[in-house]
Amino acid sequence: MRVLFFSNVYPNPLYPAKGTFNRSLIRALAEEHTVQVVSPISWTDAVRARLRRRNRTMLSDAHAADAIPAEYPRFYYPPKLLRHQYGRFLWWSVGRELLRRIVRFRPDVVVSYWAHPDGEVAVRAAHQCGVRAVTMVGGSDVLLLGRHGLRREAIHNVLSQSDAVIAVSRDIAEHLYADGIPHDKVHVVYRGVDRSLFYPRDRGESRLRLGIPDKQNVLLAVGRLVPVKGYPVLFDACRHLVERGEKFACYVLGDGPLEAALQRRIDQAGLRGIVRLCGSQRQDELADWYSAANLVVLPSLSEGVPNVLLEAMSCGRSFVASDVGGIPEIADPQFDRLVRPCNPRELANAITEQLARPHVSGKRRFEPLSWKDSVDQFVKVLDPKPGPASSKSEQRQCVSVDS
Repeated sequence: MRVLFFSNVYPNPLYPAKGTFNRSLIRALAEEHTVQVVSPISWTDAVRARLRRRNRTMLSDAHAADAIPAEYPRFYYPPKLLRHQYGRFLWWSVGRELLRRIVRFRPDVVVSYWAHPDGEVAVRAAHQCGVRAVTMVGGSDVLLLGRHGLRREAIHNVLSQSDAVIAVSRDIAEHLYADGIPHDKVHVVYRGVDRSLFYPRDRGESRLRLGIPDKQNVLLAVGRLVPVKGYPVLFDACRHLVERGEKFACYVLGDGPLEAALQRRIDQAGLRGIVRLCGSQRQDELADWYSAANLVVLPSLSEGVPNVLLEAMSCGRSFVASDVGGIPEIADPQFDRLVRPCNPRELANAITEQLARPHVSGKRRFEPLSWKDSVDQFVKVLDPKPGPASSKSEQRQCVSVDS
């Protein structure tokens, strides 16, 4: 099968740690299928990277080694304005290039991640060329952006027009059903984990490699530095822990537009040296961080099923996380604690309890899939079925239109 993947949530030369879960999916898919990627980069990200003097040719070792053909066209739009029209702006920015790629590559299916604007453009281009369109939704695109206003309508239109929709959790699927998306169009496929990287390791050895004191209690938070991840809640919880006399260090791994603002908040809360922003990490480094931690903390305001927690579980770590989205589907009360979002004191209490409890061993009620198992389910949804949408005559029409 020939698959064209379209999404801004994918590692790119400016931000090689962005959307690494999608890179893992595409890498696993490419083992048995032919895959190409088109990943728009917003002009604001380009400007921000230039101001920070990032090297535009910088690629992570894992990304460069994938050898999956990828293009990174620029996406132009008015920041924070006319969000419901972002699909139109993205089409104006990259639509012609995407059509040319479809004509040259002739995929069996176009897959997009993020319902809007990525999904809107991918579905439009695919159907214009008579190709099946599958939209993946990961969480906030439908759980937050799709809850109200004109953007809700735009997202609903994308999902209604898609030939199939892949949700990464049952919670997301239930929201889609409630929004009127037919049950037979929605498929739940949990993301996988790279088991060659994420497995239980010796904590002392991992701490030695990372330079972390052996006897210290270590909290770990992993994710983009963006509002939905709820980092201010975590910092307020850390302040409560300090006031109670808890001795610990909290490491935050990830980059994003809130880096400067979050560092100021850490300083203002008197947490410098206790809470540390460590930037994004390679996947092999992440495995050591999970193993070095006593506890993984995820204070998000919205989630699908976060790969951070799947990876932590695979490394034998328990977590404290917000009771949102699909997280309850994977949490195990024997190992983990769920708390109400935006509640720093409750989060601090749960962290204290988890740090004090003895180590628990045994089998979890939910075991993360390998990427191979995840892709096997994924392919069953992508597999094109005969019908008008995949006819050769329509594909020829796309060629004549673009030429």
